[in-house]
Amino acid sequence: MNDISYDMDDAVAAMEVLHAALTFDLKELETKILALGQSVTAVPVPDDGELADYYAARASLHSGLASIAEVLAWIQCKTEEDPEGDVAIAIQPLPTLRGCSIH
Repeated sequence: MNDISYDMDDAVAAMEVLHAALTFDLKELETKILALGQSVTAVPVPDDGELADYYAARASLHSGLASIAEVLAWIQCKTEEDPEGDVAIAIQPLPTLRGCSIH
């Protein structure tokens, strides 16, 4: 039997808070890009280091937001598979493998 308790409601809430924080950061970053007179959808000029950094950060934020959305959709899908809607039962952690750690 598994002695570890997983509270999926807490996990979902944490993911939603992280999504909100990344969304806020993205809006601030896009405001900075617009303040420089640039479009948030344009490809940056390679020789403009600061602007290129902003666009790289923007791409990373979008990637993080997409990943969070995928995890939340997976949780929703797994929850729907359980007839009683018990997320903690529907979603089981991956087994722990014994062996040498590479870290």
